[in-house]
Amino acid sequence: MRKRAKLWTDRRLTLQIPAAVKWIAPIAIAGLILWLVVDACHQESGTTAAVTPGSTSKASRTLPATATSVPELPSVGMVAAEPTPPSQVYVVQSGDTLGGIAARFGCQVDAIIKANKIANPNVLSVGQQLDIPSPQMETGPAAWLLPDSEFVNGPAYVDFDIAAFVADQGGYLAHYSENVGGEVLSGAEIVRLVAHHYSVGPRLLLAMVELKGGWVTNPSPAVAALGANGSRSNLFSQQLAWAADQLNKGYYDWRGRGMELITWDDGTTTRYASNLNAGTVGLQYFLSLYATKSQWATWVGDGPDSLIGTYRSLFGDPAKYAVQPLIPADLANPALSLPWAKGETWHFTGGPHGAWEDGSAWAALDFVPTGGPFGCALPPSFAAAAAPGLVIYSQKGEVLIDLDKDGHEETGWVLFYLHMASDGRVPLDTEVKQGDPIGHPSCEGGFSESSHLHFARKYNGEWIAAGGPLPFVLSGWQAHSSGTDYDGTVTRGGQTVTASESWNAQVNGLTSD
Repeated sequence: MRKRAKLWTDRRLTLQIPAAVKWIAPIAIAGLILWLVVDACHQESGTTAAVTPGSTSKASRTLPATATSVPELPSVGMVAAEPTPPSQVYVVQSGDTLGGIAARFGCQVDAIIKANKIANPNVLSVGQQLDIPSPQMETGPAAWLLPDSEFVNGPAYVDFDIAAFVADQGGYLAHYSENVGGEVLSGAEIVRLVAHHYSVGPRLLLAMVELKGGWVTNPSPAVAALGANGSRSNLFSQQLAWAADQLNKGYYDWRGRGMELITWDDGTTTRYASNLNAGTVGLQYFLSLYATKSQWATWVGDGPDSLIGTYRSLFGDPAKYAVQPLIPADLANPALSLPWAKGETWHFTGGPHGAWEDGSAWAALDFVPTGGPFGCALPPSFAAAAAPGLVIYSQKGEVLIDLDKDGHEETGWVLFYLHMASDGRVPLDTEVKQGDPIGHPSCEGGFSESSHLHFARKYNGEWIAAGGPLPFVLSGWQAHSSGTDYDGTVTRGGQTVTASESWNAQVNGLTSD
């Protein structure tokens, strides 16, 4: 059974066309990869991604070879160029016909036949990928709302004091408290915890809470913190976690997983403007959830009742917090070893999947020591430091190793270990060398049905895809995604090992050398 690092989730399923492709590949890093421009209603050769109806894009991706520097940050509200997403692709499902596909996407059958050079239009194969000429439909606003560095919990937040800001505003949130996992947390502490887990910027979270519920400045708000939403809970912690996951979904979908069209209650659809940055798309996607079309237009606009208007009233112009580039064009992978002791063999049980919850980048890999499955018993083996660094977080199943040793999870490379048992876990502020023990795999932290290591990376607050342009490389083993979360391979030289829940070392074993 899959072991997901999962807390709360509830998403609205809409018809999906990759107006941008999903996180695992072409644009896993903002502005680093030059995408081939695809004009509406024209099909050019280039990287494509596949998608199935009502689900997330699952096809394998091919990286463009050309890199480019991050564009200059535009003023908020101004249109700015960003590499355009690749062409739209549909994966044929059982029962599909060309006529039905054309009707669904507003295209002509002949246009699909021509774009795909189909010899026999009466024969389609399940799993066949079809280029879909872009339908003529409404396009949403093309104005950037905020920089990506303000969306993620990155360098711009190192000196932001959440508790002091919330107290100064004097709203309901300043006096709120809740029992979260057996510990009573204040409203500000909940914001800090969600920002930490999902790596979403706390100023953004607070602006969203103020827009939807008024909790930041109003001492007696009449609605829930996030208004009508899909969290299925009245608890602030769960509402905010749901919101952060959905914000991440929009952000990292635009990075590479495949972007959903917005389908409104009246049956009309809106697609995202191709020039947008990922932070803006994340906001536009989240604000479309459980909203009418007119309400969404207000929220993503520039007026006093918009998200950006609310943000400005609290924090001023988000452009002043911009960190450019968030991900440097010449960023190199850190030298990482397999995260266990030399000579040990562990099973590769989970390919690229969500770092924290389903919405985040497919940044994580899962491993289990030889001898499993263990249930939730502790194996004798320890996970080990994949690189030297400073332990800046060690509690409730989580360990963060800061590779630049500046003490901030918001800056530089950070390694994330999840499900580390409290018994034997490395203490906070320990400076570790490569190979030092970190903790026993367990079921602690997040959600797990069996002891295992969930291992991920982020840089400047952005989750880095395990199979993306800066792939996980562990002792020379490079991770690849199959296009479906939890599936994938690692390769080294001519060897390939496929992620599997088998406990056979000959099938999915990796030995640290």
